[in-house]
Amino acid sequence: MDLTRCSLNSATVKGTGFNELADLAQKWGFRGVGLWRDVLEDLDLAAASRRLKHSGLRVSSVCRGGMFPQPDDQSRRRRFDDNRAAVDQAHFLDADCLYLVCGPPNADLTGARQQIHDGILELEPYARQAGVRLAVEPFHPMMASTRSAITSIGEANDLVEKIASDMVGVGIDSYHVWWDVRMHEEIRRAARHLFSVQLADWVTPIQGELSTRGMPGEGCIDLQGFVTVCTEVGYRGLVEVEVLSSRWWSETPDDAIRGAVKGLLSI
Repeated sequence: MDLTRCSLNSATVKGTGFNELADLAQKWGFRGVGLWRDVLEDLDLAAASRRLKHSGLRVSSVCRGGMFPQPDDQSRRRRFDDNRAAVDQAHFLDADCLYLVCGPPNADLTGARQQIHDGILELEPYARQAGVRLAVEPFHPMMASTRSAITSIGEANDLVEKIASDMVGVGIDSYHVWWDVRMHEEIRRAARHLFSVQLADWVTPIQGELSTRGMPGEGCIDLQGFVTVCTEVGYRGLVEVEVLSSRWWSETPDDAIRGAVKGLLSI
């Protein structure tokens, strides 16, 4: 991997503020940053956008919108308002896409998937007006009960094709999809609506479903094959390194990025 094709996701250096994140990305030669919304709290987005452009960085993604399944109409309206706020943030930062972590079922998997479809369909006109692309992220099945009822690239592709909007596509993370026997086939199917690609490796034992990922090269995923097929189908966006890891969060940001860079350069 050429680092000029890579983006540093803020979750990889959890706890780092926006300005420090931008400084680190520029220092290490990344071309962009992926931003979780906690980094954007109380931030002057116009100033942040100018800061990134001055540094030659772009925002490869904002995370997250979504969480569409809700128990009642009032909760759904609150979620819709928050999703519109996420679209606004992505718009101000000229982000390549807004990730949608679609949300878990409330004891009704079929109903949750319908709420996800309906929620994206409702949000799409607002995102279109703002010029923000929505990236449906399929999650690993172990997170179906806590994060998303969309648990494979095939499901994400089905959903995107049903909605049939050029503003709605998929964002794929190697950590979530590497196990899928149809992964390469479904990435090829997603070619025209592949909005984002993220990297993290699978290491065991799993100590926490959100905090046991590995830097590229630390685990069992064929990341070279994963990136290659994404490139072959025409993906030309930045490749984000997004590693949620208690181990790496205990290191200094520079040491964590050093680990990420070592892995990326080995792909």
